[in-house]
Amino acid sequence: MENANKSNNTGPLAGIKVVDLTRFQAGPTCTMILADMGAEVIKIEEPEGDQGRQNSVVDGFSLYFAAFNRNKKSVTLNLKTEKGKELLRRFIRWGDVLAENFRPGVMARLGFAYEDVCQINPGIIMVSSSGFGQTGPYAQRAALNGVATAMSGMSGAGVEGKPPSEGVGVAIADATAGFFGAMGTILALYHRKNTGEGQQVDVSLLESTLVLMAANFLRGGGDVKRRGPVSVNAPSGAFPTSDGRYIQIYGHHDSHFPRLCALAGRPEMAKDPRFGSRVARGQHRDELNDMVAQWTRTMTADALEAAMEEVGLPYARYNNVEEVLKDPHIRAREMLVDVEHHGEGIFPLVGAYPKLSKTPGSIHSPAPLLGQHNEEVYCGLLGVSKKELATLQAQGVI
Repeated sequence: MENANKSNNTGPLAGIKVVDLTRFQAGPTCTMILADMGAEVIKIEEPEGDQGRQNSVVDGFSLYFAAFNRNKKSVTLNLKTEKGKELLRRFIRWGDVLAENFRPGVMARLGFAYEDVCQINPGIIMVSSSGFGQTGPYAQRAALNGVATAMSGMSGAGVEGKPPSEGVGVAIADATAGFFGAMGTILALYHRKNTGEGQQVDVSLLESTLVLMAANFLRGGGDVKRRGPVSVNAPSGAFPTSDGRYIQIYGHHDSHFPRLCALAGRPEMAKDPRFGSRVARGQHRDELNDMVAQWTRTMTADALEAAMEEVGLPYARYNNVEEVLKDPHIRAREMLVDVEHHGEGIFPLVGAYPKLSKTPGSIHSPAPLLGQHNEEVYCGLLGVSKKELATLQAQGVI
């Protein structure tokens, strides 16, 4: 793992100013990507803090918050007060982007609907992330990751005969909405550069998940049989080794199958008419996978990987988190970065992504402490005096 870049961020979004009202994961992922790529992100939190600070807390330190909020500055602000709303208007006049992930209607009740925000700053780009989008019959419904994956048609997750699974073990709807939020922001910035026009970016957990499911809808109606982690292709899957490991192997393509049969000592299988096409092989999945598994059980994981590499077949060892942290390829690509978090210790964060050759992103600061930048931002950016700052704090505005 590489140490975090402590220099100023000079990525492709350097000079872009982001007012960040987001909480939890989808919104913070969006603004984190913008911050990684050089944008100045002011994270505005309630005086009690982003609720995400309460997730995955170990010895008083939120690993969850640290994962999605690096490279940001934190200030506190009570938007239920008139003075707090006035300060937010000043932030909006300053910013290029306003990001929020409240339930639709909350910003309007606060006086900051997109139409209101445009009156303050006509060129602002307002990024709104929600469960179901800003319009439509379900717009006002509450939603979290599992709600979106359930409604998206992801009924193939889980094991047949048992209730459907929520998903793949990570908050895939939240993450994907964050990615699309960042993409939409950059597209809107590009449009503004050409026209001067701001606009609203509307992303949702449901719609972001639907994009991932696109190929499934071509099947038409009916439910998808739940098959858990099992692929419809064959031979493919997690194959056991003699030393207790599992290697993911793909041998289902027409170019792969003969090579895998030869490696397994069963070259005649490649000429068997039952396995003459990818579809046919899928129909005999269990038989083919058993044949491969009988062979892989005779080899160690290292030997099996070497055999796969020699003939150019797709393979991967099933790693635990510790092995991912030590993986030489991931280290070489700087996709894990050691960052010191305010005396709490050094923790690995996923590196800035995607990789850009001329203007790469970077991690230059850990997730901020709550209100860490109050004085710097309010006094330096908004021109609030230290005396007024103390008054605002005493009044519960910040």
